[in-house]
Amino acid sequence: MDATTIVTASVGEQIVFWLLSALTVFFAVFTMTRRNPVTAVMSLVATFFCLASIYATLSAHFLAIIQILVYAGAIMVLFIFVIMILNREEVAPFSLRPLRMAGVVAGAYLLLKLIAVVGVGLPHAAPGVLPDDFGTVAAIGDVLFRDFLYPFESISVLLLVAIVGGVVVSRSHQKEVAAVEAAAYRHQIHEMAEHDYPGAPEAPTTPEGHH
Repeated sequence: MDATTIVTASVGEQIVFWLLSALTVFFAVFTMTRRNPVTAVMSLVATFFCLASIYATLSAHFLAIIQILVYAGAIMVLFIFVIMILNREEVAPFSLRPLRMAGVVAGAYLLLKLIAVVGVGLPHAAPGVLPDDFGTVAAIGDVLFRDFLYPFESISVLLLVAIVGGVVVSRSHQKEVAAVEAAAYRHQIHEMAEHDYPGAPEAPTTPEGHH
């Protein structure tokens, strides 16, 4: 392989990387600015697919498959079920409130740090030859359950807390909806009684609360 072929391949990889990066940022911003929760979730799915494509271009094929199976598949199905259970109306679009402004500032700071690390901190020499087990299940499992065991378990507990919180929120919302429907039903019964018997006095109430 001559030098011209290597340069052409490198330029092509950079074009693909920047294209996927632009699509990832676009769909992420599109997710935050949608009023419809379902549209936001589908935009987040597109973001996860773009991230999986970036992993694939970096020879991390296992991470790319896990990104699609776990996040674009299972996690997004969970989000869809939560949205269906809660049945919330469309929310207001992204607005620059104080807390969100703090998030924007924090994101800008992280972006500047990333630019500093990529532009200055990393060596400009060509990377070495990757080992044969790079990106395999065994190598990733060894790193997760040896070097990053406690962060891995912490994320598991965090996901468990999120699931429990989703169940609690859905149950409270169901009780609220049931109470509103019961109040509307009693109001309809009262209006029907007034229409059929206008001016009729209300029946006395017994100590047990029955007419």
